[in-house]
Parts: sequence; structure tokens; C-alpha cells
Amino acid sequence: MKSLLDKIVIEQGDLTEMDTDAIVNAANNDLILGGGVAGAIRRKGGDEIQRECNEIGSIPVGYAAITTGGKLKARFVIHAA
Repeated sequence: MKSLLDKIVIEQGDLTEMDTDAIVNAANNDLILGGGVAGAIRRKGGDEIQRECNEIGSIPVGYAAITTGGKLKARFVIHAA
């Protein structure tokens, strides 16, 4: 039986340049991609990611929402509030 650790890889570097299935964004619960890492994700990934967040709306603290990666190399962005 494979463990979860056989499926998860932790890397260090520029999140917006990672060619991976998903990256994780420490988001606010309103999913507004303003500054910091979230802002970098929006700038590099395009406004499509923010539009998808707007469609989702607010999420409770402790929850997560998933959007596409827009123009990022990552296919998805997991926004954890």
C-alpha cells in the first residue's frame, strides 16, 4: 500500500513558476487576490483566476477552494482560507 507521502512533493522556489498539478495559496476568506503571494499568483496567472474566485465567493476560514491555474504552469490553485 502506498502512503500519502509517496504522492506529495514539497519544493522550494517561485510558486508562480512551478510546473505541477497544484499550488497552494494562503487566501483570505473572500478570495481576493490582492497583495503578497496571492497578488503574484494573479499577476502571473491572469485575471481568470480572480474571476473564478469571484464566482465561488466567500469561503469559511479553515476551508479551501480550487480554481484553474489560468496562465500559470500549475494546472490548479488551491486557495486555503
